[in-house]
Amino acid sequence: MSMKAFLPAAAFVAAAGLWLGGSTASVAQYCEGTVHGLSGRYNLATGSGFLAVRTRPNSSSRMIGQLFNGDHTEIFDRRGNWYRVEIGGTTGWANARWLRNDCGY
Repeated sequence: MSMKAFLPAAAFVAAAGLWLGGSTASVAQYCEGTVHGLSGRYNLATGSGFLAVRTRPNSSSRMIGQLFNGDHTEIFDRRGNWYRVEIGGTTGWANARWLRNDCGY
């Protein structure tokens, strides 16, 4: 393929990936993670004793679930310090600091 034909094709593939919800900054890879290192005492008011699962990869987005020490979860993606995880059939984002994994990243 000539370079002239390659550039529009590459631009189309990148645009299609973003349109479908992908991100050039994310790494799409499947793996499993285990929650670790959380405080032993559960306190919803202070946010301790659980790992919040959120709608977006940031701490100010709405919490949609919780994970606890020893819980296993599927990890589908990473954006910065956040993993996209599954909890009860719903996907959300959890802080990567509290998840051990075999992802290689």
